[in-house]
Amino acid sequence: MCEIKNIKCSEVTQNELKFAVYHTSDFLPFMQKLNFPHRHNYYMILLNESNFGTQLIDFKECDIEPLSITCLHYGQIHQWLNYDKIEGYILVFESDFFALRYQNYQLSEFSFLTYRHKQPYIKVSKEKFDHLKAIALWMVKECKNSQSDFEKSLRSLLNLMLLDLNRLFEPIPKNAEFSQSLQLIHHFEELIDKYYKKKHFVKDYASIMYVRPNYLNAVCNEVTSFSAGDLIRNRILLEAKRLLIHEQKSVSEIAYELGFEDNSYFGRFFKKYENITPDGFKRKFINTSKFYQV
Repeated sequence: MCEIKNIKCSEVTQNELKFAVYHTSDFLPFMQKLNFPHRHNYYMILLNESNFGTQLIDFKECDIEPLSITCLHYGQIHQWLNYDKIEGYILVFESDFFALRYQNYQLSEFSFLTYRHKQPYIKVSKEKFDHLKAIALWMVKECKNSQSDFEKSLRSLLNLMLLDLNRLFEPIPKNAEFSQSLQLIHHFEELIDKYYKKKHFVKDYASIMYVRPNYLNAVCNEVTSFSAGDLIRNRILLEAKRLLIHEQKSVSEIAYELGFEDNSYFGRFFKKYENITPDGFKRKFINTSKFYQV
């Protein structure tokens, strides 16, 4: 089994800007180099205009259809499968690129770029796609010309595209009270992503956030339809599955890495929520996935 590789943004952008936009034909050499399971160290948005393809995202084979948008967030396991005929545009960027201009407006504000949305994928009308395509083409022009303040222009264009995408993934307008709750969830998710290997209980996060565990749980249920404990467990389980499939580590090593001092407890935890043992999950995936590479 090959250890999963972490692909840095600079390897794909080939610049220090931590941002790049490509036509898919120009991105093809990178696809050919990344047709094995790899972990994203960056965010990626695929605007596919025509033709069909497939990709593997966190253990699931996902179609790429005409007039579709796929958003991959930081840390996901990805593999290009059938990709040589798709026609569209690909954006890759790190949160640092965005935060340089919007210091108090983090990417976590966009829920479709968080792990809660495991595979944000949507098909849109041609009119909406053409609008997003126009933004992408403007980005391409800015990158090509590199005029004064082109980096600021790119950040503004990225923000505009993310706002438009957020309207697609979160179409219901939010009132002030709901927006405040959403801010709390964004903060909670950021903390989970930072501490999930060490902190497994709602009370740990509630203490950091200066709220009561019951209140945090109620807000999570209201906004996400998941309890606070569910969000923590889902993040732990997602990483456990990633490590089981893609890392050359024993179940005991994975259990320890995820903060379980007792290997048997980790096994019971995994089976309770996945209805299969960790070893069973690994065997099942390897035996059923025609794309798994050794």
